[in-house]
Amino acid sequence: MIHRQRRKTGWGFGPALFFIIGFFSQANAEIQPFGRFENQIVSEPEPIRTTIKDWGKDFERGERQWSVNHLEAGVRKDGVELSVFARALVDLRMNDDAAEFYGRIARKEPLEVGESVPVRVRANGFVGQGLRLGYRHQAGSWSVTGGAALLKARYLMSGGLEGRFTATSESDYDFNARVDYVYYRDVIFKRPDVDEADGLGWSFDLAADWQPDENWAFSFRAEDLLARIRWDDAPFTEAAADTDQKRYDEDGYAVFEPLLSGREGYRNFTQHLDPQLRVDTSWLNGPWSAHLRGLYQFDQGLLGLGGGYQFGNGLAVRGLVWPELEAIGVELEYRRWQASIGADHLKWRDIQALTLAVSYGY
Repeated sequence: MIHRQRRKTGWGFGPALFFIIGFFSQANAEIQPFGRFENQIVSEPEPIRTTIKDWGKDFERGERQWSVNHLEAGVRKDGVELSVFARALVDLRMNDDAAEFYGRIARKEPLEVGESVPVRVRANGFVGQGLRLGYRHQAGSWSVTGGAALLKARYLMSGGLEGRFTATSESDYDFNARVDYVYYRDVIFKRPDVDEADGLGWSFDLAADWQPDENWAFSFRAEDLLARIRWDDAPFTEAAADTDQKRYDEDGYAVFEPLLSGREGYRNFTQHLDPQLRVDTSWLNGPWSAHLRGLYQFDQGLLGLGGGYQFGNGLAVRGLVWPELEAIGVELEYRRWQASIGADHLKWRDIQALTLAVSYGY
């Protein structure tokens, strides 16, 4: 096995923030700060709480688990935007038959002898931080903003697994699969002494707002356009996994300990990120409003419907329903502040879709 010395390179928020301050230190025009925090989590097969504590234990039928987290702070002068950000992304996709079968295994429930289900799993994720440079042009009833970001990334996880579960008894099963993935930690074969890779990435974003009259308003936002992360010497495994080697716990239930038949090593890898799109249409009538919102990310489209009311002091309150997620969201807007919260249940132990966001001047 080849061991590579860890590269001691990295970017910190402190130096980046001082760079921003210095960039605008000679400015005579007004400097406008802006920032945002966004956290979106969806877990179809099981509650978010269980996924965090004991992944897969409460799996039922479901095809997606994803999480998007973004923290950004910056300044704007004469339309030019400069900001620092930290972000994390997890995108896990699976077929629902495999999720349901795995849930029964995790809970040690009786299996149906002879039952056989295909397994298809894809994962993509990273954690990173970086700099974004953008420009906002505003004229009358419309504005357009574009930006480019450069980021340093770690905690790579990308690739897939395809195979089949077959129940051989009520408490035993066979599993065979092909695995091809890159990672910061080998979660399948427990490869020891892995040298984690660093990634360098880039992405583009575009936003537009238009209010043609007092009754209608439209907005569009696209992030992670043409987004790529280049990883040098990323650990990888290409192999076949099976249950020829397995053990049984004290209850006599089979425990998966996969054998590796293939190859592992290090290779350069380019990670592709899916674009995230958002479209808003609003109808305004005095203090009242109606809203239609569409989201598209991770090959999934979501539609939100709702209404709102603006009080005399300028505070606007909106409510949205998301049928696909069976979730309800509440949004507040006051001057340059915006905040939103949404979930599909009131109790934390039951929540499978969660949104938290706060922004200023964004």
